[in-house]
Amino acid sequence: MDRRALIVNPVKEGADALVDAFRKRCADDGAEATVLETTAQDPGPGMAVEALDGGAELIVVGGGDGTVRAVSGVLAGAEIPLGLVPLGTGNLFARNLSLPIDDPEAALGVALEGRDRRIDLAWARVDDGDELAFVVMAGLGLDATMMANADSGLKAKAGWLAYVASAAQSIAGDSIRIRVDIDGRFALDRRQRGVMIGNCGRIQGDIEVFPGARVDDGILNVLAVAPRGLPGWFRVAAALLLRFRRHSQPDLGHLTGRAVRVAAAHPDDIQLDGDHLGRGSVLDVRVDPGALTVRVPR
Repeated sequence: MDRRALIVNPVKEGADALVDAFRKRCADDGAEATVLETTAQDPGPGMAVEALDGGAELIVVGGGDGTVRAVSGVLAGAEIPLGLVPLGTGNLFARNLSLPIDDPEAALGVALEGRDRRIDLAWARVDDGDELAFVVMAGLGLDATMMANADSGLKAKAGWLAYVASAAQSIAGDSIRIRVDIDGRFALDRRQRGVMIGNCGRIQGDIEVFPGARVDDGILNVLAVAPRGLPGWFRVAAALLLRFRRHSQPDLGHLTGRAVRVAAAHPDDIQLDGDHLGRGSVLDVRVDPGALTVRVPR
């Protein structure tokens, strides 16, 4: 019998309806259905291990980017397809895979009947901590501070617009000295507001932070943000909104490579796929090409 597992974040809106739809679809297909709920203590890795140990041939995640990130690290190299039903605030990974964002039923259909696509997985280490997987983006500095300052109540009501309000609070901070090394070689050392490292390039509003980035190219994309005063912020905004190729202007630096080290003069905020991890001084990131199999539209 075909065995399928659903790992769902029960606090997300639409979670109950997704569980019912998943069970019904599995029953209609004659498949065995297992439903596992994440908890505050375990956002997904334990459920992914349980699903694999139970012989699941497909694992569907119902939640946001944080839940997807937590499960993806366990599925690295397992060749078990990962289906996505976006129930989060940003759902950036689903956006980059052209999955249905506002239609859970359609997304479930893709998860169950779509085609398999091998994509890259990224791994990050903060200071001397353990490696953690991510699928969209890591950041040290400004973008991580935005994640930390985003009001959870506003996120529940206004979705990703809560990050816009957080950005207005966060851009007034000071820049710090940050060094960037690419593939073991020096690349950049200057005062900056932050550095972002992406496995894929699109965020909310169809803005491309990393123009031309692909989830299966085996490459990490790096964006170093160093605006020079208020005019610099306007130039940064224009570059992102107008999709200037590779952001060729002094306020932004675009780099690519397979391994990236970001070292700050003092600890700053760090995030992975929208999850604020606290503060750290060194962020090491590497790409794991083709390590994850995901379900995408046929």
